[in-house]
Amino acid sequence: MKKLSLKICSSTFLISSLFIISGLSSCKGKTEESANQTTVPVTEVTDFEIPDSLDLFEEQLLPSVVLSPNAGLNVLGRDNQMHKMKSLSRGNAFETVQVNGAVRTLNLYDEKENAETYIHAVSDNVDFWIYKNYVAENALPAIIVEETKGLKFGQIVALGLEKVEADKTVEDENSKAVVYYFDKKQDKVCSMMMDQDKVSTYKDDVEMAAIIEKLRVTARATPRNELFLRAEKLNPSPAMKKVLEGEKTEKLSYDYQEVLKSMPGSRYIVNVGELNTVDQSKDPFKN
Repeated sequence: MKKLSLKICSSTFLISSLFIISGLSSCKGKTEESANQTTVPVTEVTDFEIPDSLDLFEEQLLPSVVLSPNAGLNVLGRDNQMHKMKSLSRGNAFETVQVNGAVRTLNLYDEKENAETYIHAVSDNVDFWIYKNYVAENALPAIIVEETKGLKFGQIVALGLEKVEADKTVEDENSKAVVYYFDKKQDKVCSMMMDQDKVSTYKDDVEMAAIIEKLRVTARATPRNELFLRAEKLNPSPAMKKVLEGEKTEKLSYDYQEVLKSMPGSRYIVNVGELNTVDQSKDPFKN
């Protein structure tokens, strides 16, 4: 494991550093031998104007979303290393801590001064640190309901809560939104502008997307019918309903009529085209 030094960027930690400095100033009587001993790396803080009252420190919790499959909630050990306490899945929501308008961060540096930035996270009222590149801050869990710009249908993303200024030079009836997604090649969360109607935070849409994905890999009629029955209990958006309707048509990858003709000793004539017109979403044995 590579050895990391610690640098913290937070208003709270500045107060602690002031007490440490005042304590060190009273230790002038130490011997030269003790002064040369190895010490813990110095904690560095960003420039910060000290307010007259601690009441001026405004702390706020922002909704955030994990978009990497490798993310986890960590605690900082005495060895200045991060230790994972809980693994997270894509789409899991938590909160990040913002102080005076800035997200609280912590930087860990290796021997070559390469930094890894973590942000202060809160989950179930417990404080953790989480790798910044794996998180969409100030956002809500969402899914793609229409493939666009390289993002696939059903892909887990995050919808940014920040307001987007309308582009008056472009005539577009669709409102725009900031969408965060995980880029595997860059191993970090990226963002893009896209039409808001192509992404949904609606719970029924999320569940419907999961059903549609199962329909696309399910061939047998009985389990498909069960999936369609589950879908009938949901009230998804019009875009998701349109995708579901498309799954009710059987898609063939082979010409089965020609296959049947080539089979020796076939005793029955089967019209495959006629069978394909049967609505797969309905149970033929149900009254």
